Amino acid sequence: MSENGNTDILESFADEHRPVLVAVDFSEDSRAALLWASAFTARVGGRLVVLHVVHDPANQPGYYRTIGMKPLQTMEQAAESMLDDFVAQLSSEHPGLAVLHSAEKKLLTGLPPGRIAEAAELLHAKLIVIGSRGMTGLPHLLQGSVSERVVELADGPVVVIKAEEHQRLAAGEANHSVYYSVHEFRTVGGTGRLAGP
Repeated sequence: MSENGNTDILESFADEHRPVLVAVDFSEDSRAALLWASAFTARVGGRLVVLHVVHDPANQPGYYRTIGMKPLQTMEQAAESMLDDFVAQLSSEHPGLAVLHSAEKKLLTGLPPGRIAEAAELLHAKLIVIGSRGMTGLPHLLQGSVSERVVELADGPVVVIKAEEHQRLAAGEANHSVYYSVHEFRTVGGTGRLAGP
């Protein structure tokens, strides 16, 4: 794809009123997704919304494992603290990503794929960014894939990032143009090429 084609695609995401929504679960893959989303948002402008969905079925309320936190916090209380700590840690590790410092944090309860897609629709998000654990075989069959389900449910584009991206960003290899670090995005209507070999 030509450089001009890349510029046209970037300009299509330049609506500053529509946020980039990044869904996190505190894994290495969601660290990568948050870093990518921060750099992308800085490149195209606008605001960044960081979302965590607490999977807490109404008929079986539960608790997050809270190492070093107050015992017997509800899942929402623990998740809120974890989300604050997660964003704060990445902000301190990457002081050059100003958009990360001003990111809005949102916490929802429910089944993650549906709630992520709903949040994107309600916020009129220009893009959803989500990490992928890359499970295959039996674990994938048993647990399914949140990112795949989000791609199916979302009305807009979804970028799926793996942990290797976090390692490249941390090493500074992708800082010259984070745009080139993603090769494909998926929408309900199919797959589109952003850039890459």
